[in-house]
Amino acid sequence: MEPEVVVVGGGFAGLAAARVLARFGVPYLLVDARNHHLFQPLLYQVATGFLEAPAVAHPLRSLVKGGRFLLARVEAVDLKGRYLLLAGGERLPYRRLIVATGSRPHPLGIPGAAAYTYPLKTLEDALRIRYALLYRLEEAARRGAPFRVLVVGGGPTGVELAGAMAEFLRHVLPRDYPEVPKAQVALLEAGERLLPSFSPGLARYALGALERLGVEVRFGAKVAEVFPRGICLQGGARLAGDLILWAVGVKGNALVGLPVDPRGRVPTDPCLRLSQHPEVYVVGDLNGLSWPQLAPVALEQGRHAAFNLVRTMRGKEPLPFRYRDRGQLAVIGRNRAVAQIGDLGFYGLPAWLLWALVHLAELVGFRNRLLVLLDWAYTYFFREPGVRVLLGGPMPGTFVGEGPLILPAPPRRGPEEPS
Repeated sequence: MEPEVVVVGGGFAGLAAARVLARFGVPYLLVDARNHHLFQPLLYQVATGFLEAPAVAHPLRSLVKGGRFLLARVEAVDLKGRYLLLAGGERLPYRRLIVATGSRPHPLGIPGAAAYTYPLKTLEDALRIRYALLYRLEEAARRGAPFRVLVVGGGPTGVELAGAMAEFLRHVLPRDYPEVPKAQVALLEAGERLLPSFSPGLARYALGALERLGVEVRFGAKVAEVFPRGICLQGGARLAGDLILWAVGVKGNALVGLPVDPRGRVPTDPCLRLSQHPEVYVVGDLNGLSWPQLAPVALEQGRHAAFNLVRTMRGKEPLPFRYRDRGQLAVIGRNRAVAQIGDLGFYGLPAWLLWALVHLAELVGFRNRLLVLLDWAYTYFFREPGVRVLLGGPMPGTFVGEGPLILPAPPRRGPEEPS
C-alpha cells in the first residue's frame, strides 16, 4: 500500500512525527540514510570514551510502528512532480511530505576548518574523535611531549566537550600515559562569555567549573585559519593543538530542490509548511523559523507537523506552531551542570542530577537506558572512562601525519604549522 506520508529523516523530529502518524493510523514511510536513531546530546560522551557507541543509537526498524522503513539516501526533491530522488536514480513519489534532515557542521568559511578539525554531529564523528584522541595520546607518549586539545565554540556542545576532555585527561593520563608530562584543554570563544542562551550567572558558574577542571578559556578568540596542528586567531596569535574540535557553526542539511536561506535553512509559514507547497512540511534544525536548533524544538515541531497533516486530511485548518520552552541543560563534569528553566536557573549537583534524569528518560529503548546508567555508574565510582580500545589498528582512511588521523583521504598539506 502506498504511504499517505513520507517522512525523510529518523532524528528527533522525524521520529516524533512518525509516532504521531502511527497513533492516528496514517500509513507512512520513514526514509533515512542510516538504520539507527541517534541520541545526539550524549555524543560527546562517546567521543571521550565515557559511553559505548551503541548506547546512544537504536535501530529505526524496531521503532517504526504502523508504518514502513526504507534505508536510502535522499538526494533531491521535485516539488512540482511530487517525488524524491534517491541515490542511484530511483524516484520515490509522495502525497504528503515531512522533511526532517536536520543540520550539518559548517566551517563558517574559515580556511582549514573543514580539513583539520573534528566536528561532532554523527556517531561516526564521535568515533573519529575518540580514535584521534587515543592515537594522538600514543604519539605524545612516544615522544614524551605535552598534549593539548583545542575546542572551538563556547556553546553547550563546546562546554560539554571541553569538560569531558578535561575529566578524561585528568583521570586517564596518570594511569595510562605517564610518559606524557602535561595535558591541557583550551576552549576558544569568539564572544565575551560562555553559554549565551543561559543567564549570565549560570555562564559565570560554567566558566568557574571549567577552570577548576584545568580548562583554559579564551574570550574574543576569533579563528582566522586552522592548520594541521594549530589555529591562527584574528590579530595574529597562534595556538598549537594536537587535536582540534569544532563545536561552533551548523548549517541546514537541505535537500536539493528546497528553497533555502543564507543559513541553509528552509523558510516556512507559521504552520511549518512550504508556502507554495502546503503538502510539504519542514521541521527540526532545517526549519527556517526563528526557533533555536535544539532537540526539544525538533521534537515539538515533528509532532506538530504530523498533527497538522492529520487535521488537513480531516478537512480542518492547520494550526501555527508555538514552542513551549522546556528549558536548557548543560553538564560541565562530575556533579557540575547548569539548568535554565524559564526565569529559574540553578547549578551544581541539583542541575547535574536533573540533567542525568532527563537524558535517561529521553533515551530511546530500555536497553540503551540500562547501558548508559551502568557506564555512568562505573565512571562515577571508579573515575575512569571505560572505552579506550583501538580495534584493529587505524580505521580505514586513517592518516597518521600532520592532519587529523581519521579522514576519508589524507588532507592537503597546509601552511607551516604554528609553534
